[in-house]
Amino acid sequence: MRSAAWPMELCVRPLHFKDLKYGMRYILDHLYKLWVWLLANSASRATVILVFITGLYAILTWRMARAIARQTRAMMQPVALLEFHWEQEKYYPASYFEIKNLGPQPLLLLDVKLWCGLYKVKDFTEHYTLWDEHIIPPGQSLCPRFDFKHEFEKHNLSWNSAFLSYSLEVVASDLSKQVVLTYRNIPVLGIVNVQKGMPLSVRRRYLLKPFKWRYHRLLYRFKRPKTGD
Repeated sequence: MRSAAWPMELCVRPLHFKDLKYGMRYILDHLYKLWVWLLANSASRATVILVFITGLYAILTWRMARAIARQTRAMMQPVALLEFHWEQEKYYPASYFEIKNLGPQPLLLLDVKLWCGLYKVKDFTEHYTLWDEHIIPPGQSLCPRFDFKHEFEKHNLSWNSAFLSYSLEVVASDLSKQVVLTYRNIPVLGIVNVQKGMPLSVRRRYLLKPFKWRYHRLLYRFKRPKTGD
């Protein structure tokens, strides 16, 4: 006799071969009735065949459209190379990095951000908003400089290049902004990767950018400096 304390899932009757046999017979009976109905009704048979051909054509068209979209995206997507160049010792806090366009199409910069960190002590971030919407032609490079020495001096921090780490993040797209990619380079770990799409922080910044521009324009209009008569 089954105990009342057993879980409900243990009380389910196991599936036997007889159940599978009846299930298969049920499916075959209905398939046979459907086939007899199609043979007896030529109009219904033609309708089913037409629906099948239409569905197959729709699937093939969708796969072809997806392949064309991927090929178009591959032709349009930006191809960037991120490299650090150290003028003195490796990981020195004052040097420059390079953003090179390796693709056949112009590359549009949307966001450039450099992070520098002193292991378990302090980290700094430099945002290169000056290069927003900057276009790099094919085969050309952009080489912004960075200098974190004044940040260490400002916070009275002693630094050693052996304990410094960097992370460069560049968001780029084609000129129409249809294909957006995010490139990252972490030289200390030897990691260089690319990700489809735009980070949420960059997307929010570009969403608020028109409103900030209008705000500063109105502020300048009402606070316009007075000129002498």
